[in-house]
Amino acid sequence: MAFDILDLIWRDFDRMARAGATPLQLLADPASWVVAGHRIGRALHALPAALRTPLLFAYRPCEIAIGALAGMNLPVDAEIGGGLRVNGAGILISPHAHIGRDCDLSRGAALLESETGAPWLGDRVYVGAGAKVVGGVRIGNDARIGACAVVDRDVPDGGIVAGVLGVVETVRGRRRPPLLDNLRRVVRAFLPRPTQLLLRTG
Repeated sequence: MAFDILDLIWRDFDRMARAGATPLQLLADPASWVVAGHRIGRALHALPAALRTPLLFAYRPCEIAIGALAGMNLPVDAEIGGGLRVNGAGILISPHAHIGRDCDLSRGAALLESETGAPWLGDRVYVGAGAKVVGGVRIGNDARIGACAVVDRDVPDGGIVAGVLGVVETVRGRRRPPLLDNLRRVVRAFLPRPTQLLLRTG
């Protein structure tokens, strides 16, 4: 479990760095603290009760303070893949949401639960500023949700969504061939971690 959490944090920070952030900016950015805090929180919840209770007692005030400073919170129950990049305050995520690897959430984006369930996002999904994904919809890999769009239905792999007040236009986009993903995964498995980062191109 510890190695899994470290790998997720490594991937998060590596992706932020490849987007142009310097190590100093990563340390000074409250958004990176929120993402790292989410990883730590999930690790603590997986511990046996005897260890979990006192550690969570010490962790929760830090989580609340960081969330208040950053203006966002990532629920510890939400399943979030590595490489998450958040940009701006006001991001809302359902505790039951699923977010794949290497996704982007912009300022004011919301993944909201309804009676149909919580959103499920695939890998490399971009959610624009103020966009809302509502209910148990499935957003495919490499999809892009435009700013202020309201999505209440499934989006295919590579889909592009734009629209406000429930008006959604979906255009079939270009997707990465599955063979390329599988080949990269096989090659990366045989490499040491620092070299693996060179192959994490999204």
